[in-house]
Amino acid sequence: MRTCVPLLLGVLLLAACGSSSSSDPGSKNYDPAKTTLHKAGLEVCGAATKDVPSSISNIQGLGATRAFYVAKDCNGATTSPNALFVFQFTSVESANSGATTIKASLRNASVIEHYPLVIASLGPDKDANLAAVQAQLPPAPVVTTG
Repeated sequence: MRTCVPLLLGVLLLAACGSSSSSDPGSKNYDPAKTTLHKAGLEVCGAATKDVPSSISNIQGLGATRAFYVAKDCNGATTSPNALFVFQFTSVESANSGATTIKASLRNASVIEHYPLVIASLGPDKDANLAAVQAQLPPAPVVTTG
């Protein structure tokens, strides 16, 4: 299960750092985040710099947090009114309780659980963006209760 956690996070939203990406999983330049978001019809405009409330950043079992500004077409912009936050948890129990905290702390967000991830989408296109991303995710290895 431990190898699934980083892999699944990578499948969703690890941004490439200055290299050209490939859609070939065997390539050293394979960027699953760009591939998944591209398949969802989204472009990463840049890393989101919105502060995560301390009620979220202090959740027991939160292993990593990534956030991105996204749009159907960034038109060269590095920000967007739409953002996706990905929270990676270390256990099913922490993901379940974390999802509850995230939903309470980010009241305007659309939120899904896809263990080990909880994904929150903010902005005017939050529902459409989250649905598009969710449609590209592989089956979750564990069903959560949240």
